Amino acid sequence: MTEPIAFAPLAAVAGPLRAVLDGIAVRFGADVRISRDEQLDCDPFRPAGVPSESVRWEYNLRVPALPGAAEILLTEVVPELSADGWRATDRSGEAEVAYQFQRDGTNLGVHISRDGTGDVVVGGSSRCVPTEGP
Repeated sequence: MTEPIAFAPLAAVAGPLRAVLDGIAVRFGADVRISRDEQLDCDPFRPAGVPSESVRWEYNLRVPALPGAAEILLTEVVPELSADGWRATDRSGEAEVAYQFQRDGTNLGVHISRDGTGDVVVGGSSRCVPTEGP
């Protein structure tokens, strides 16, 4: 179960991201595990002690790979996300079937090992949100 997000502007973009990723992950099986669910600074080079100017939410899930996982990605997930306005990019290689999706500054991806071992990894990050008002 995900934790509530105290910063309302970030919660407004993180909630929909979590919902999309949860919906994708359950297509690959019921044993969905959260591997990351946290706020991150959008400037990884910000010196320690300097307040963040913007933050994003990162949410990653893992599901044990089942036979046919790549087919689910290619025949269900990619077409549905594309129809919903997500721009899909095929990042597949010899070792994995991988797609990256982008929409409105939000990024998500799905990675599946070609040999059927390991986990299906579903994850993404919200767009950056300023930490202070205009």
